[in-house]
Amino acid sequence: MAVPDDFRLIRDIHEAGGRRRVFGEREQKRYDDLVALGWLQRLSTDAKSAHYRITERGTAAAIRS
Repeated sequence: MAVPDDFRLIRDIHEAGGRRRVFGEREQKRYDDLVALGWLQRLSTDAKSAHYRITERGTAAAIRS
């Protein structure tokens, strides 16, 4: 279930163009929660970073909130 911080984060991603590169496993946890909600898609990952892209469902959540 989404919490208010999830809506703030997806809104920020949407306003920034719908893509985000995240460094560090601790920071990626927040984004992986949005992947579980179906709001983000994880495009790639390596040892230090991960790339995410907003989905249609994420866009709808960003606009709705």
